[in-house]
Amino acid sequence: PEKSVFADITTNFHGSAPKTPNSAHFDPFDQHPSACFGLLDRLLNFHCTTTASATRLLSTHQLQQQAMQSSISKYRITKRVGGGSFGDIYLGVGANGEKVAVKFEKHGARCPQLRHEYKVYRELQNAPGFAKVHYFGTQDSYNLMVMDLLGPSLEDQFNKCGRRFSLKTVLMIADQLLERVELMHSRHLIHRDIKPANFVTDGGRGNGNFVYCIDFGLSKRYRHPRTLQHIPQREGRSLTGTPRYASINNHLGVEQSRRDDLESIGYVLVYFLKGGLPWQGLKAKSATKKYKLIMEKKQSITIPALCQGCPSQFAEYLAYCRSLKFEAKPNIAYLRGMFRDLFRTQGYSNNNSSLDWDWNRIDSGSAGGERVSSAPDNGGMNGYADNMGGQVDAGYQRSSRNNVGSGRR
Repeated sequence: PEKSVFADITTNFHGSAPKTPNSAHFDPFDQHPSACFGLLDRLLNFHCTTTASATRLLSTHQLQQQAMQSSISKYRITKRVGGGSFGDIYLGVGANGEKVAVKFEKHGARCPQLRHEYKVYRELQNAPGFAKVHYFGTQDSYNLMVMDLLGPSLEDQFNKCGRRFSLKTVLMIADQLLERVELMHSRHLIHRDIKPANFVTDGGRGNGNFVYCIDFGLSKRYRHPRTLQHIPQREGRSLTGTPRYASINNHLGVEQSRRDDLESIGYVLVYFLKGGLPWQGLKAKSATKKYKLIMEKKQSITIPALCQGCPSQFAEYLAYCRSLKFEAKPNIAYLRGMFRDLFRTQGYSNNNSSLDWDWNRIDSGSAGGERVSSAPDNGGMNGYADNMGGQVDAGYQRSSRNNVGSGRR
């Protein structure tokens, strides 16, 4: 920039590129002293301003680094509470007893996701039903993120209840899952890994009747936030997410959009109500062949057969989701209204009490009039305890095209 100002001095007086010092006409100070001093004054002010700005930027960076170190150092890292191929999650305890979750991801991880997940959390910050992130940064050889510590996942609660939920609990779950996904979609995001393990209870933060959506390592924008231009429909994509709950289009390699999140919710609800899904427990010589068998089973079974024994609204829900076009905006108000109407016609009431949920009634020893803790009748289908698809962290395996989640974001 300084060179450009010096060039400005000479160009102003010669009407072209600056003359060299050997040029007979190169002496602007003699010809226009006041103008030259004015330009030099500009240069001096420019130099001082940029120096001060650089100093301020450096100071800001130093303050941010100090603040980041302070943010993590105020927590004492204790026991490991979870993790997978993406990294590990530890319990952090503050000086005042505040408990947080600290996610660690090693530098150079084969499929780094933590920074991406942090950016998604920021998009959802302060939205109801999404954890608050307190800090993201680097320490030693790890990326780490500090966030609210929440309670057990719906998969954990499902196991506690004998791997079947009552219709009342499933309908309340449906309402909250649809609300969480609707909010994500309003922020131009799709989740792409809907499964029971990615929805957790509040862990004592409220009255035990609030479900949080977590784990956004595979989430992506489906449209531009300003222009609202939708991503194009592409084919030949790799299966991304968890095979057990993946939409048929996801299996077929079609780019995911809002409709796929909703179809996955439908499979989660049937899983909760019936105790499992007919494509669980399939045996194959490789993961790729197993995913193909899952897809073929989803394609071959009719929606009425899949939802046999469930109220008709569940089949109606899945039929609606599968009918949606790629860019279609789902009518989530209609879907929530359908399940809420069923809730009322069943004579249920939501007292905003923790005892409305099966797992809390089991803890309190009050199961009410509904069967919530006995083991499900699997109807001859094996493998419901096989958590491939529920806990496989399939979306984190990206090393090849055959691995789930290896497709581009």
